[in-house]
Amino acid sequence: MKTIKTILIIIIILVLIPLFSWLLWSFKPSQPLDIMVVNKTVHSFDRDEHRALFWILVHDKYVKSDNKVYNVNKDYFGFHPIKPTKSRKYDIMRVKLAEIDNLVDEYDMVYYADTYGVFFNEWYRGRDTEDKGTLIEGGLNNSDYLFLKKMHGEGKLIIGEYNFIAPPTDELVRIRTEDLFGLHWSGWIGKYIHNLNPDKNKDIPGWIVDSYKNKNNSDWTFTGHGIILANQETKDVVVLEADKHLDINVPEIQTTEYGMNNFDLPETVFSPNWFDITEAIDNQVIAEYKIHIAIDGKSLLDQYNLPSRFPAIIESSEGSSFYYFCGDFVEYPVTMFTAKLKGINIIEGMFYNNKPTSHSKFYWTYYQPLVNQILENYQTTVRN
Repeated sequence: MKTIKTILIIIIILVLIPLFSWLLWSFKPSQPLDIMVVNKTVHSFDRDEHRALFWILVHDKYVKSDNKVYNVNKDYFGFHPIKPTKSRKYDIMRVKLAEIDNLVDEYDMVYYADTYGVFFNEWYRGRDTEDKGTLIEGGLNNSDYLFLKKMHGEGKLIIGEYNFIAPPTDELVRIRTEDLFGLHWSGWIGKYIHNLNPDKNKDIPGWIVDSYKNKNNSDWTFTGHGIILANQETKDVVVLEADKHLDINVPEIQTTEYGMNNFDLPETVFSPNWFDITEAIDNQVIAEYKIHIAIDGKSLLDQYNLPSRFPAIIESSEGSSFYYFCGDFVEYPVTMFTAKLKGINIIEGMFYNNKPTSHSKFYWTYYQPLVNQILENYQTTVRN
């Protein structure tokens, strides 16, 4: 008898609850919003660099002008791998100069998820070294800039993320984009690394290790936890080691009072993903990164005139709808099929990993509320 009851409970959990949740999602009213997503860095069919954004769009039932939900595999501009993987074939969907006016009329907003791009040696040879070979696709180009300028002039929502104006973007395009949005990128990027030994951790970019060796004329001998800071222009590399340079190993995002009041964000959250050091100029800062450095860490940062606190989320203060996320916020391997289950985000949020290195906690408690609020605020503005 107990066995039968157990089986029934399992059936309810695995079948009836998801079915009921899907039905609730199906009857949820659609929210029309034409969104252009740009991702020039797609090395696989997982679409990890923008999948987490599409989960939100599907879950909240944002739809295109044809009333269809967004498709994570098709509905984006940028680099599109073509199956099978071994063929190494691809297609590229770009913003074209002659189509800018039509695109501005067609889309309500644009989200530049990743512009780092795809290089020859990475795509065809699977190599991650300083010599990446010829750029296949990547960086902002002049057409992107002109498109952004017109979208900005029309007051449409623009969101950019980490690597938005970094190399391989041409310097002139970067300067024009910085002037347009009131930003200044320092050239520095960084990330928490759980194991600084590149032989045991393939997540450390080869070009950073090579740059450190060339710049310092010495071997890379770092192990253990730490934070890597690298200048993509000068090739300088700074390694902040745990228990030596850091009081807390993982960078923390601290929400400003303005951010908490206007975006319903938690006061703090750890962020182990990539970030860049960007100056907000006259714009509004919603949140800041904080690297918890020890005395030796401060001395090391001072050698390169690097701050331990800098913007994490920037909002335009000019009345236009522009946001810049100074970190790789969107990259999180969320499961797409759960997006059509109403209430699943509450369940997922109950079981996220609570460690400082947790990507899941950042996604469920910070990124989702942030994007949801930005979209809701913008829709309210458009409707009014």
